[in-house]
Amino acid sequence: MKTYTVTTEMTNSWQVRAEVGKHQLVIDQPAAGDTGPNPLDTFLFALAGCVSTIARMTAREQGFELRGIKVEVNGELNPAGLAGKPSTDPVGFKHIDIRADIDADLDEAGKQAFLELVCARCPVHDNLLRATPVSHQSR
Repeated sequence: MKTYTVTTEMTNSWQVRAEVGKHQLVIDQPAAGDTGPNPLDTFLFALAGCVSTIARMTAREQGFELRGIKVEVNGELNPAGLAGKPSTDPVGFKHIDIRADIDADLDEAGKQAFLELVCARCPVHDNLLRATPVSHQSR
């Protein structure tokens, strides 16, 4: 087992900062300082990034060259819930669509089968498909 931990800090602005390993990450809001992407964009980026890296790993294991992969992730969200307004829609994304342009010597069926395998191995994708228990407490 391996545990991943991220600790963030928000002070008097909308900016949320974290040191993740050797990297500084910033999440912000466009209407505030716009010094980084918002949390929803960051979430979709994490999914696309995970699919991309698992694709590289899987292609290497299967013995073919993945010259490149471009992943587009679209998430549909009704902002009513996050704004505190009544809605029957979920507060989070209603639907997420992943499209991957795979640059490899595979036919279309092979690319689709490869993408299915990649998504089945992607931890971020898996967390979306199967509910992960989340607890929360104040300190």
